[in-house]
Amino acid sequence: MEIVFVHLNTRLPRYLRSNLLAHIEKFPGHRVTLIHSAGIEIPALKGLNLVPATEDSRVHELSLLYSHPKEFRSNFWLTSSARLFALENYMMKVQTEIIHVESDVIIARDFPFRKFSELKDGLAFPLISNSRGVASVVYLRDTTAANLLSSTLISEARKNAQTTEMLSLMEVYKSNPSQIFALPIGNDNPNFYRNIDSARRQVLIENFKSFDGIFDGVEIGQYFCGTDPRNRRGKKLIRHDLVDGYVNVKNLELRFDSRRRFINVSEIGSEKIEFLFAIHVPSKENRIFKSDTQERALREISQQSMKGSSAQTSLNSLSSSVLKSIWRRLKVLRILGKH
Repeated sequence: MEIVFVHLNTRLPRYLRSNLLAHIEKFPGHRVTLIHSAGIEIPALKGLNLVPATEDSRVHELSLLYSHPKEFRSNFWLTSSARLFALENYMMKVQTEIIHVESDVIIARDFPFRKFSELKDGLAFPLISNSRGVASVVYLRDTTAANLLSSTLISEARKNAQTTEMLSLMEVYKSNPSQIFALPIGNDNPNFYRNIDSARRQVLIENFKSFDGIFDGVEIGQYFCGTDPRNRRGKKLIRHDLVDGYVNVKNLELRFDSRRRFINVSEIGSEKIEFLFAIHVPSKENRIFKSDTQERALREISQQSMKGSSAQTSLNSLSSSVLKSIWRRLKVLRILGKH
């Protein structure tokens, strides 16, 4: 099964380059593809299948509907949604099942590709709260599934100019629950969850039985690996419960599995251990993605998982934030000077 990443509008960030190379190394039997914006220089990486994104008029339409600040990280909110159109267009070309992995997501060597093929549903992704789905890991069987994935982006933007792809994904699920498999984000213990109604919790518990493992939507990776330091002028918050999602992250601990060379998850004080098949790492710390440092980084994160909340300063993110702030002020001064 093909592993597909999407990166639009900007040059390849360091962590994504590392993540692509690591996945190419981990999965020699699976083609690793990057869909990218035409005209953006992408370095040639050995073993990487590069595919320019197909131009799509819906992206322009969505840009007119969205009211998110376009200057925020090169139109972040638009590109996050536009990748769903890029996946749909790619599926029309290849006509085969794929796994889409978000740029800051790492999947385990024992990722259960075959079990996805055995699902009755052709579309699968995690739900993380009552209002949000997340495209951290997405299974697409065919073009019908790909069409469904992006089906509410335009209609939801017409209703609410501040909507996001995460909100739209939940609307897709709510409208088509019989056609979409909600990937398990916890095990079969009700105490693993919070802020969730009993019916949806039961769906996730039943779905856990199909994989005997879990897929991090975002809660686990953000809690234990830290937040994106760019969001707080270089400060990374670690083991801070900020997502307010379905997973009761404060009740979890991580354990590094030397045999799997990846992380397992358990409830604090429990001997029951669950395989984690994918972890979402919003901190984008390069050592977690780089193949020769990834296992050591994951082991350290696991060893520290029982510690209290902390904060760290990323000098690179802080200096970048300061420089961007100065640049914005200079632009304002130039504009004022012309009047």
